[in-house]
Amino acid sequence: MSASVVLDRLAMRARPEGTPVMHQTWQKLLFMHWSFHPDEIRALIPGELELDTFEEKAWISVTPFTVTHLHLHSLPPIPGLSSFHELNVRTYVYHRGIPGVWFFSLDASKLIPAMGARALFMLPYHDAAVTFEESAGEFTFELARSGSPAAHFRAGWRPGLRLRDPDVDSLAFFLVERYCYFALRDGTIYMTRIYHPPWILDEAIVSSHASTMIGALGIAEPGTRPIAHFSREQRVDIWAPAAVG
Repeated sequence: MSASVVLDRLAMRARPEGTPVMHQTWQKLLFMHWSFHPDEIRALIPGELELDTFEEKAWISVTPFTVTHLHLHSLPPIPGLSSFHELNVRTYVYHRGIPGVWFFSLDASKLIPAMGARALFMLPYHDAAVTFEESAGEFTFELARSGSPAAHFRAGWRPGLRLRDPDVDSLAFFLVERYCYFALRDGTIYMTRIYHPPWILDEAIVSSHASTMIGALGIAEPGTRPIAHFSREQRVDIWAPAAVG
């Protein structure tokens, strides 16, 4: 982000006006974050969006978790379709002064919800085979994408100490406190707002990790250990996409 641009990151935590179209719960989230030179990422996002950086570094995050209780507003969850495992790969952008997320990819363990999200929310979902297990406080998440570009992921971790609420100017706030994402369709930028309470984060102690999720984007897979966070659960409201440019 240019030094001349100041974004109001705290304002995005306010609940949007109107009625959300969807509700879901995110459970057992692992956030894995790596820094990159902005030039490595700039060409991967639309020119209409600005790359959001922290101390002149761009960031890519890989986040495996489980979606539960997915349902449209005022309707009950659909049995068999309301829960699945997911992994997303994202970076951080802003548009007209609004900070948000750009998703490079999202992989889901159930095809029908993924197809619906691709059509209605303009998200680049892929079908994938996923195994997510918890044993004696240890988590193991393993994924193999079914389509192209081929990608796989495996990580093992356990939660560590509870972290204090991040300051608004901290790296942790920059990485996790995001309340919208942007998508591009037919030359138009759309913004989808989400709302949830501020994140409650634990440190995450990653014991094993092997992945080609970032390499599948056409850039080098990072060889350094990530900054990692863990969150047990987050209930989320999601609004309909709206054209913003």
